[in-house]
Amino acid sequence: MTTDEVGALTGHSTELTQLRTQKAKIQYALERLPRNCTVEDVRRWLHKQGQAVPTSSHTRAIVNEWRAANNLADTNGLALLTPELIAELDKVETSSPAPEPAAEPAKPAGAKGFYAVALMSIGVSVDTSWRFFEQRLGITDVVERVVLFSVMEAALVACGWAMRGGVRQNGRPGPARLVAWALTAFAAFAAFSLSGPVAGTARVLLGPVLGLVMLHLALGIEIRASRQRTTTWARVGRELRERVLSLLGLGDDGRDALARTRDKAALRAAKLAVAGPWTPRRKARLRKALHASHVAHDPMQRDRMLRELGVLQHADELAKTTQPSPW
Repeated sequence: MTTDEVGALTGHSTELTQLRTQKAKIQYALERLPRNCTVEDVRRWLHKQGQAVPTSSHTRAIVNEWRAANNLADTNGLALLTPELIAELDKVETSSPAPEPAAEPAKPAGAKGFYAVALMSIGVSVDTSWRFFEQRLGITDVVERVVLFSVMEAALVACGWAMRGGVRQNGRPGPARLVAWALTAFAAFAAFSLSGPVAGTARVLLGPVLGLVMLHLALGIEIRASRQRTTTWARVGRELRERVLSLLGLGDDGRDALARTRDKAALRAAKLAVAGPWTPRRKARLRKALHASHVAHDPMQRDRMLRELGVLQHADELAKTTQPSPW
């Protein structure tokens, strides 16, 4: 029975009139209304019965007290979890399709070829380690040498696999990359000690270095796993790169190569125009700079050169310029 159906019933006025307090009337309404009725349902029912409607706060306090006394929870107007409703929900969950497993990340193209080259490069590294342990460390037992040089080769493969997992999990190769390059540095030491600088360089490049690069490609690992690196060395590297590009006039300011060339030529022409008479080949260099700056055909470039010339000619007057106090 719904609230509206109960509210439409008559015959409650006499009983409600005999009740002297609002609390008794609210409790009377709760006994006639459905168990999941709300505070507003109680107030609306009393209004339909022609009774004075209590405030929401007063009604809520009495409703909560009545529910606590009858071991009822406040459902806030929601449907009660009856056994029939629970069985229906279980049926819906059983019939719902299971979530599809996450798709595996795509393997890099040519992975098999990268693996093949990595195995071939490991052969070069194995040969270097085999000869190093025999000729430099004096280990002649075959089993002992196999165990020793196998440790480094297996460690390189394990580092590559760990780097792959780190990149796929959080976008960073992790400390395994440092370990891999440390092993490569040890292999370089062994190669240089065994074969000298020339042959040792060939052994290193065709051995552990090539193998590590091939493992990177085969396992889908990029050395720069994250473009937004925030480490100290990354910031230092970016700062040095930007400064070198700025010194070379290659800063990222939106100009193309032709505009950069003409701007440099215009500045060079302005400097040669105010240069002393003893400047070597001053006139020839000035003509060449004017031609390269394209000032004869580009009014904007000509104005740029003239402004540069004006600044250079009156540079001594800069200190004489009176400026207002900033304080």
